Amino acid sequence: ARFEAWLEAQWASGCQVEQQLWRELQKQGYTGSRVTVARWAANRSACADSEGATQPRSAWKAPSRRRCAWYLSQDSDQIDAETRLFLCHLFVQAPELATTADLAKRFVSLLNGDDVAALDEWIEQATNSELNSFANGITRDIDAVRAAITTSWTTSPVEGQINKIKAIKRQMYGRASYPLLRRRVLLAA
Repeated sequence: ARFEAWLEAQWASGCQVEQQLWRELQKQGYTGSRVTVARWAANRSACADSEGATQPRSAWKAPSRRRCAWYLSQDSDQIDAETRLFLCHLFVQAPELATTADLAKRFVSLLNGDDVAALDEWIEQATNSELNSFANGITRDIDAVRAAITTSWTTSPVEGQINKIKAIKRQMYGRASYPLLRRRVLLAA
């Protein structure tokens, strides 16, 4: 009972997570159980719902990790206002994520451009961020990355053919002789 005024004040300020309320109460000397606080919060929530005092909760669902990664890779003019608001909230909670997102966007623009000199600056900045291991991997294979920036050649068509041949080989694994496999590969081309 002696903590009820504090609980009411916390509830009114928006802190309505019973686990968090219980932890804060323990710091103030509360020796009761978490279940008691959870029961108080449930009763308080039920009373507020019956009085209509609480605002309706929005049906907003947190995005998946893949969707968050996509949001972080987009320019702010390519996403809607609700998503921009979500990203602003996310960047306030985790400022290093804003730096990482900016570095990722810059890396994509580096690959689409032809400025090799900017790559060294990007690697230096990425080494001091959450992209440290990625930057170290690029440093180990720096010649290939520079070639990817400066040339327009790609091995994608060759890799597609290799994947098609591997698929045929897997389909026939242990079922036929080499001449039949050779014949199927040649006819597939």
